[in-house]
Amino acid sequence: MTVGEKIFYLRKKNNMTMDDLARELGVQRSAINKYEKGVVVNLKRSTIVSLCRVFGVSSSYFLDDDADLQGDEARLLSAYRLASDEIKGAALAMLEASSEKNRKTPAIG
Repeated sequence: MTVGEKIFYLRKKNNMTMDDLARELGVQRSAINKYEKGVVVNLKRSTIVSLCRVFGVSSSYFLDDDADLQGDEARLLSAYRLASDEIKGAALAMLEASSEKNRKTPAIG
């Protein structure tokens, strides 16, 4: 997921319009559009800090490069990053249990 896609995802998840986010960040609506479309790829540090404050995420959410992830992997990572610690723990336990079960099950073929 690109930084722009992450901003779009968080904005929609928080039921915000581009105008709402622009007001929160103190920028023009057109800037939000450029961020989301990927026209601006190197956001200022102050903008990233403001985005983190508005959306309640850590800077690693925006700075970690997960562009190589696609589809379900990208959606899982995004959902995980936004989940509470309790949900993260439950999700990890479930995935680890499933992985362990799959390792013990012989392949059919």
